[in-house]
Amino acid sequence: MTADLRNERALAVLVEDFARSRVSRRQFLTRAAALGVGASAAAGMLAAATPQMAAAQDAEPQMGGRFTWGYDRDVNKLDPVASGWADPGYNALYEYTMIRHPETGLPVAALAESWEVSEDGLEWRLNIREGLTFQSGEPLTAEIVAANFNVFRDPEQGQNAIFWATVTDVQAADGNVVVVTTSAPFAAFPETLATEYSMPYNPAVREELGDSFGATGADGTGPFTLTNFAPGQECLLTKWPEYHGSNIEFLQNNGPAYVDEVRFVPILEAGNRAIEIESGNVDVVTNPGGQDVDRLAANPDLVVVEIPQPSNVILSLNHQDTSLGFDDIRVRQAISHAIDREGIAQAVYFGHATPTQGPIASNWKWYEPGVEEFNAFDPELSKSLLDEAGWTEGSDGIREKDGVKLSWTNINFANQPFNQPIMEIISENLREIGAEMLNENLELAAFGEARSAEPASWSQEWLWSSPMDVLIIFGRILPSAAYNGVTPELDQAFTDWQTAASEEELIDAASRAQLEWAEQLTKIPVVTANGVWVNRTNVHGFTPSQSMLYPLFNDVWIEQ
Repeated sequence: MTADLRNERALAVLVEDFARSRVSRRQFLTRAAALGVGASAAAGMLAAATPQMAAAQDAEPQMGGRFTWGYDRDVNKLDPVASGWADPGYNALYEYTMIRHPETGLPVAALAESWEVSEDGLEWRLNIREGLTFQSGEPLTAEIVAANFNVFRDPEQGQNAIFWATVTDVQAADGNVVVVTTSAPFAAFPETLATEYSMPYNPAVREELGDSFGATGADGTGPFTLTNFAPGQECLLTKWPEYHGSNIEFLQNNGPAYVDEVRFVPILEAGNRAIEIESGNVDVVTNPGGQDVDRLAANPDLVVVEIPQPSNVILSLNHQDTSLGFDDIRVRQAISHAIDREGIAQAVYFGHATPTQGPIASNWKWYEPGVEEFNAFDPELSKSLLDEAGWTEGSDGIREKDGVKLSWTNINFANQPFNQPIMEIISENLREIGAEMLNENLELAAFGEARSAEPASWSQEWLWSSPMDVLIIFGRILPSAAYNGVTPELDQAFTDWQTAASEEELIDAASRAQLEWAEQLTKIPVVTANGVWVNRTNVHGFTPSQSMLYPLFNDVWIEQ
């Protein structure tokens, strides 16, 4: 099926969803624009669908039932301070302080019902909603939110403390206000708050449970409580009847959840996800096998939404490795130009992915298109760059210089499903230019240790809704700025991002960071997978967006 035909069917589904009140008018216009439909044409579609919509409005949300999500990973513990991966269950168990609007990507109120920034940009005052409690009954206070923020920004505790580098102090003030003091203006602060690892939790329960918090128990303010956490089997959350309700402007349900349970079931084999959703064993699956997407899109019982993820597969070279020449930009560029990104998108994802020549996918609100002049597939250019750098072809076809072969072992994060085939294709691409990259595929703990040991190269996929924050952590921290060859220009762009006083300054810093990263190849970008979301037509209120990792569950209900 061609992309045009997929879009045509996606539009037909979108019109049906609007007619049956599964999406709002604003959601319809946003998704139609993403499919290339102009504003006037979209308005005509809305007008045509209105009679159908009037008939469908009689369908009231139904209470009860279990919403089952066929998850494309194993479940991870739901701990905002430290966990291996941010699962969608965070959005059921906890709530954001601020959240991005699905259409604009800009911050709107959540637990913080409003906020003010001082004239000099050095103080944020967050007005926390009054009268809220955790699921345990403990009041949500400004003191607790401030304590959370101080944990998140502590490098000894918060796994994303680097995102809080500008924050120097957090205190509670009268009126349920959290006062955040910064060393410089910090316009990027909402970007950090609107992420899973900044969601407030009850510190008393976390202290009581220790390392098992988020697994054996948890305490958040979200509409569901944690009932069972069993890796390899399920993560089960149960409706919290006393939920205080949400004030998020784009949600329709402001009270307790409609469904009784939300259950996440790991389906690790991509080919099995289509089978499970087609058979009705699950209500939603994410990222079915690329070969199955067109078939699922043609099924009248299913709705398929496809959105490029805020992600990127990266190949990270050790810029300190002078023997392999990774300190030489010509060698890094030769490796990058040898990678057939479009071939990877087709062979591994069956076209449901986007080749990336810069560090951030093109659908990000502040994407810099200038990165597209770098890193095009050009094996002949690769060979000439290696020639220029003094790497000559050896008797076995592998290039060498000063008695050292251009051969190394790449450490690959095996927990991510597509990494292994991607790295195998890249290895084949590199053989064509006389380089040999072997792959060692490691599970989470072993991979973390190996990466910290600064190998010749390593590879993984990142997924995060604040891409510039990711670039900072992958530039300055993982595993070190020296390993990554962070240039003064890139480091300055990072600093400017974290000290920007306005959106205009954020955009400028993000642009410079993307261009410098793409040219200097701090890490080599490869491909951004599309997030493919498939739900049965009796599922209402399930609305993925590209501004957040996962949908919220407040509006979800099942038509019996």
